[in-house]
Amino acid sequence: MGMERTVDMQWGPALELGHAGIDADHRSLLETLNRLRQAVRQDQGREEIQAVLLFLRDYTVSHFATEEGLMLQHGYPGTSAHLTAHADLVMQLSDLVADYRAGKAQLTEALLTFLEAWLVEHIQGLDREFGWYLRGRGLAS
Repeated sequence: MGMERTVDMQWGPALELGHAGIDADHRSLLETLNRLRQAVRQDQGREEIQAVLLFLRDYTVSHFATEEGLMLQHGYPGTSAHLTAHADLVMQLSDLVADYRAGKAQLTEALLTFLEAWLVEHIQGLDREFGWYLRGRGLAS
């Protein structure tokens, strides 16, 4: 397994958008991914891993709903592309949860790395643009 990452993802300025609510959610998502990696690394058993996976999916869904509500409320022009990205990840997470529950999928290092990379790229890409839009309208909290 030599490639296994032993260091958890760290929250830092590179991931901050300057919107308190969104930043708090992103920080929680990052911490949940760290919990998931820890559960897998320590082989905490299917029940625990499934519980963290379900929490991650549900938290992601509610966080995306919050972001999307803000976009619609403030007439964000990039809304449809952002919604598509959200819907794609929610579908992948839902499939993963279903497959894991059915015993058809394992949580591999590659899968965890994919989820972490998705979160970081999404925050630093589409979310950052939305953060600029909100800040440009004085809506930073």
